[in-house]
Amino acid sequence: MKRDYQLNKDFPIHMTSWVPGTKLAPFHWHDANEIGCCLEGEGHFFFEEKKYDVRAGDVFVVSHMEKHRAVSDPDRPSRFYFVKFDASLIGAADNELLAPFILKSPQFANKLDRSLAVSAEIGRHMHAIWQELQAGERGHRSMVKGLLIQVCALLLRHYAGELSPEEWTRSIQAYQKLRPALDLIHARHSENLQLKDIAACLSLSTSRTYHLFKETMGEGFKDYLTKIRIQEAKKGLSDPNLSITDIYLSCGFQGHAAFYRAFRRIVGMTPKAYRQYVRTKGR
Repeated sequence: MKRDYQLNKDFPIHMTSWVPGTKLAPFHWHDANEIGCCLEGEGHFFFEEKKYDVRAGDVFVVSHMEKHRAVSDPDRPSRFYFVKFDASLIGAADNELLAPFILKSPQFANKLDRSLAVSAEIGRHMHAIWQELQAGERGHRSMVKGLLIQVCALLLRHYAGELSPEEWTRSIQAYQKLRPALDLIHARHSENLQLKDIAACLSLSTSRTYHLFKETMGEGFKDYLTKIRIQEAKKGLSDPNLSITDIYLSCGFQGHAAFYRAFRRIVGMTPKAYRQYVRTKGR
């Protein structure tokens, strides 16, 4: 299981070299955008109900809060570069570059096959980002940001055929309009937030807010809020000194049954089983 790193507010990017386990782990997700490049080995990558074969050279796009997991082939374990970044790192450069991380269509292909020229080019850029971050020389932040922008531009060109220019623009504008509400949810997820609070934040009717959220994020407000709370609960469960009751109350759940039901539905195991899993595997 990958460790859940907090992004630096001044330079919100983190990169890891990751080897998935040979046994299928629970789904996880991040409050960030993510790009992965398989360096060697084989395995499978899962995004909700979608499943992809993994080979060296394949590139994967993981959007903000998208549930995913990977597993290695026991005989040929896969190894990845994964770069995780906040949209603010490149948002000022060109909001359109975020489009590949916003698309929520079930038909959206998270995988760029290794046979594509763009995959090889992205792979070279990912390696350069890794080298810059490891070396940490003067000016490395500018170099990393420039390389990341190039990767996002390559992804944008690749996915340009997924939607018409009008649909691209509409997706970007909808996400930007919704962003203040997403920030509000992340900041106040432990409170008794209601759809009317989100609507007030956006200066929209509750009906319009409901549809904007569903169309933009691919899930309803309540489902998104629950996922945020479960993510926080997972962090708490990694601390053996915290009781499960204290954890779910601090995350915004009002009762034991509701918490257990939501946790099992989203993570695929009970909170107690997840705590044991983290203790055994580590984060």
